[in-house]
Amino acid sequence: MGISLEMTIRRKISIIIFLVAIIGTLSVGTQTFAKNVKYHKSLGKYLFLYKNKIPIYSPFKILSWLKFEKKVPRAMDDAYTNMGMTAILSFLLIALVNYKKKVITVHGSAKWANKSDINKMGFFPYKDKRKVKKEYKKTNTLALYQKNILERKDYIKIDISEETNSIKKYSKALNYLLTEKSWREREFYSDGVVLGKDQYGRLLIDNTPGHVMMVARSGGGKGAAVVIPSLITWKGSTLVNDIKGENWLYTAAYRKSLGHKVFRFEATADGIEKVSCHYNPMVEIRRGTVYEYQDAKNIALAIVSPDRTKDPFFAPSAGVYLTAVILHVLYMVKNRIANLADVYNFITSPQFTEDQKLQQMINSEHNSDGPEDLFYKIYNDITILKTGEELPRTHPSVSKIGAEMADRADKERSGIIGCAKIDLEAFIIPTIARNTAYSDFRISDLMNSEVPMDLYFVTAPNSIDITAVLLKLFITQILYILTDNMELNKKGENAAFLHKLLLVLDELTAIGKVDMLHKSVSWMRGWGMKALVVIQDMRQLKETYGENNSFLGNMSTTLYYTTNDVDTAKYVETRLGNKTEKIITKSYSQGLIFRKINYTESYVGRPLMRAEEVHTMDEKEVIVLSAGKNPIRGKQARWYEIDEFKNRLARETYFTKATPSDVIKKYQKWDDFKTQKNKQK
Repeated sequence: MGISLEMTIRRKISIIIFLVAIIGTLSVGTQTFAKNVKYHKSLGKYLFLYKNKIPIYSPFKILSWLKFEKKVPRAMDDAYTNMGMTAILSFLLIALVNYKKKVITVHGSAKWANKSDINKMGFFPYKDKRKVKKEYKKTNTLALYQKNILERKDYIKIDISEETNSIKKYSKALNYLLTEKSWREREFYSDGVVLGKDQYGRLLIDNTPGHVMMVARSGGGKGAAVVIPSLITWKGSTLVNDIKGENWLYTAAYRKSLGHKVFRFEATADGIEKVSCHYNPMVEIRRGTVYEYQDAKNIALAIVSPDRTKDPFFAPSAGVYLTAVILHVLYMVKNRIANLADVYNFITSPQFTEDQKLQQMINSEHNSDGPEDLFYKIYNDITILKTGEELPRTHPSVSKIGAEMADRADKERSGIIGCAKIDLEAFIIPTIARNTAYSDFRISDLMNSEVPMDLYFVTAPNSIDITAVLLKLFITQILYILTDNMELNKKGENAAFLHKLLLVLDELTAIGKVDMLHKSVSWMRGWGMKALVVIQDMRQLKETYGENNSFLGNMSTTLYYTTNDVDTAKYVETRLGNKTEKIITKSYSQGLIFRKINYTESYVGRPLMRAEEVHTMDEKEVIVLSAGKNPIRGKQARWYEIDEFKNRLARETYFTKATPSDVIKKYQKWDDFKTQKNKQK
């Protein structure tokens, strides 16, 4: 199993030559002996006559003719001689096939991948049809894609009515029929992230569980060459950080035509010119269960990250305080599911003083309609006031944190509260408040609904600073909720999810540090999540996540485009490694009459690609670096230059910013959960 593909091919060719050599050697001996004895009739029957004159015998006849050796020794000697020469030539040919020039790697062994190397990388999933069908059956989408791809009637739109020449007309129609068949099959069997094309023009698609990172400067073609093509080929669910909303405009209609549920979330959409689906982070809090505190804490820490540099002194305490306020508001809003605008309004309401609000947290009857021992069963605790009065219906964690805040000095308490509400303020912006008032889906629907789900998280460039907290929060909830459970099947695979999820994290560093993502990138692949991380340069990544971040070591495949950043170019040079080059030096020495020319061979190390060469790469070039493999120097696969991709998108009328999203189920009241059918953690 450890023999390389190249060695396996060499061995197979050698075996074939060896077998042919045996037959050939015997045949040469047979025909030589027969010729020397002038095809005597005692030699027996021949197979056929060559040119109706020369008898051709079975190669194995020489073995039965050995009995004639004493009668005609010279004829047999000639046969032996020719057989020996044939055998020697055959073994020389085998040696030539297995000859491999010694490669000097004293200064480095880096080299660009050749066709054989690329074939072994697994970037052609559309060739393994059995595996793709097996994946579709596993996710219950086989019938869905057969119907919407293989059985679709208006697959290619053509117009041959203007063609007057009947032969050309039918030839064109036949060509389209053949094209349609191959295109249908490639669309059906292609699944994964598009990396680009190799130097042989073949489309490279990564369908492994590993993550992909793309390093490309702004305007370098990352959207047209990787993001949009991947949204054309990926068959599972997606979460797309869609800055400017272009991915929704180009690909949402196509993905809906596959049978997916598609959602467009734009926090600042006005509901008229721009329409958004609804997402309330607090819907994901599993109220009344042992998970509620952690669910609330995840929301709080995504809003007030404890390691943020804005306020390192108050931030950790602000996270604890905000967790308690979220739970307090969650229970105190009775007629609907509370949202983050409610949380902000509670903290900032002028109706009550800070002391009065903290007293409400300390002794309110949070659980007014559930079993009296609900909180005791969850927290193994009960609220007891300083007077000794027991309040079993008061949330014990909320009460304790409220009491702790009440005991703090006024200045310290105000600092903590002020820190907690800084980014929370975004949720009272009218558009954001409206779009986060309730939810049209659950987080678990991304991987466990009946059909795959695509969520485009649209952010206008001028709103990134405002809405970044929402995207961080959404990613945090995805990673926490969808990795909460593991169910192993008989093959040892995680069966806790139905659909794979691709996280398209375009401009990752623009949203700031997402702690949960940074921690999860090393293990979330075990839950069917694959990240496509897009950054502009290495400097941005290190500024946001630190010098020794977990992204660089956990990417299975990395794509590098040409760059203007010096640090990125040097990093690419280092990643590609060094190769060994032979240098021939020419020198002269004076002889008695003429000068002598001396040649000296030496070996030096040279980067496979220098930093300055990275700077001057062609705009359409891409370096594909896969872990443990030789790098590929390929070309970008821009969707508008690939006829198949253009056809897939052209089949549907593009969606607009005002196109309404699908709705799986509206979650506005707690009673809405009672009829929920989708699998929940």
